Order: sequence, then structure tokens, then C-alpha cells
Amino acid sequence: MPIPSLSEKDLEAYRNDLSNPEKSTSELFIKLNGLYQRFAGNEQLLADFEYVSALNSLENTYTSKKEHFNKEIVELKRQFKQLDNRIVAAEQKLRHGIPEDLMVMDKIIAEQESIVEDQEKLNNAESHIVEQVRKIDIEHGKDLQKLEQEQNNREIPFKSKFSAFSDQIKNAEKSIGFKVSAFSLIAIIGIPLIIDLFFGIAGLTGFAKNTNNIIFNHYLFLISLVLVELFLADKIRNRISRMLSISYLKDSLGTLENQLTENERQVARVEAEHHIPLTEFIKRSQVL
Repeated sequence: MPIPSLSEKDLEAYRNDLSNPEKSTSELFIKLNGLYQRFAGNEQLLADFEYVSALNSLENTYTSKKEHFNKEIVELKRQFKQLDNRIVAAEQKLRHGIPEDLMVMDKIIAEQESIVEDQEKLNNAESHIVEQVRKIDIEHGKDLQKLEQEQNNREIPFKSKFSAFSDQIKNAEKSIGFKVSAFSLIAIIGIPLIIDLFFGIAGLTGFAKNTNNIIFNHYLFLISLVLVELFLADKIRNRISRMLSISYLKDSLGTLENQLTENERQVARVEAEHHIPLTEFIKRSQVL
């Protein structure tokens, strides 16, 4: 089953997810990667739409030109047939010998000269049409080759482009994960340390100061550390992860929005240039 194309509604839904504190950053990264995969479908559809539309335009232009010269060839054949009839008629007039009437003879000679002249014109016209058709075929072949090359030039960077997007998202998530671990560790240790220092300065841990055992000297720190790890650690990690991730996720969403806008602009350009709506192209593709 093909992945559906990306739409403005999908971006709006993701924007709402970014504002929802209940959404985990892991889930948001997975969904962002999914949005880029869906956008790859938009880009592939645009490439196919542009290629097929351009190909159809080329074929229509080629067919139109060929039809024009085919009509000229039909007309030329008709004129050649008329010329053949005139040649036969002239030969029949001479079949019974050279007429003695000079006026009749002059007319026959004039007709023969006219036949030769018209035959030369028709031969030149035929050569011209054959040359034009040859040029049309050559130009059409070059246009098809150029179109295929353009399609290949789109396909080659296309696949690597979205592979790079996926790698970039994974690397960003991994980098942010390292930062979250470091900042979370500082926070998880820092909170008990502050509590220990505060109560130590307040003199509320005095009974433990009479021993040289480091554990008893900082029992409040250890108790606070255990409590923080049990009840606050996950919240701290999630909060820090969200703080560090949201900025990147919003920037990535903005980049995706810009690319979707450009994709839609290119679709509109192809529709206007080749006079076919994208919806019609999709219908035809589904039928095929």
C-alpha cells in the first residue's frame, strides 16, 4: 500500500503535537521522520507528473507536425496523379503522329514544357517534405533523449536527498539524547546536593557531623538522591528532552512547510504549462 502524500493538514496536526506536553519527544521524532517520508511521495509524484506531462506534450506536438506533412503528402500525391493524367493525355495526342497544324503542335509542345516544369516543382516539393519529416523525427528523438536525461537527473539526487533527511533526523535525535543525559544527570545530582547544602548550612544535620563516615555525613543527600530518582527523574528527563528538542523540531517543521509550498508551486507550474490538472493525472495513473 503506497504511503499517502503530505498535506497542509498533516503539518497542522504535527504543529498541534508540538504544543501538546503529553507527546514524548521520541514520538515526535518518529512522526517527523514519517512526515518527510510522506513528502518524498509528493516529490516523486511531482517528478512523474512533470515527466509524463512533458512527454505527452512532446508526443502531441510531434503528432501534430506529422499530421500536417501527411496532409501535404496526400495533396502532393493528388497532384502527381493529375500530372500522370496530363502525361497520358499528351502521349495520346502524339500517338497518331505529329499534327500538321502548327497551332496544335505549339499547344502540345507548351503542354509538354508545362508538364516538365510542374513535375520538377512536385519533385522539389516532395524532397522538401521528406527533408522536413526527417528533421522532425531527429528533433523528436533528441527531445525524448533530453527528457529522459532530465528525469534521470531528478531521480539520482532525489533518493539521496530524503535518505540524508532521515539520517539528519536520527543524528539530531541522538545528539539531543546525549545532551539530555548530561543535563539530566546534573539536575538529578544537583537537587539533592542543594538540599544537603541548605540543611547543612541550617545546622539540621549536626548529629551526623560527629562521625567521620562520609555516608552518614551526607545521609540527606543520599536520601534526596534516591527520592529524586524514584519520583522526579523521568519528569526531569522528559522536561529537558522537550526543551532541547522542540526548537529543532519546529525548525524542521518550518523547513518541511517551505518545501511543501515549493512543491505545490511547481505542481501549479506544470498544470499551467501542460494544461492538465494533477487530479486528472492521478486518475489516469490509477487506471493504468
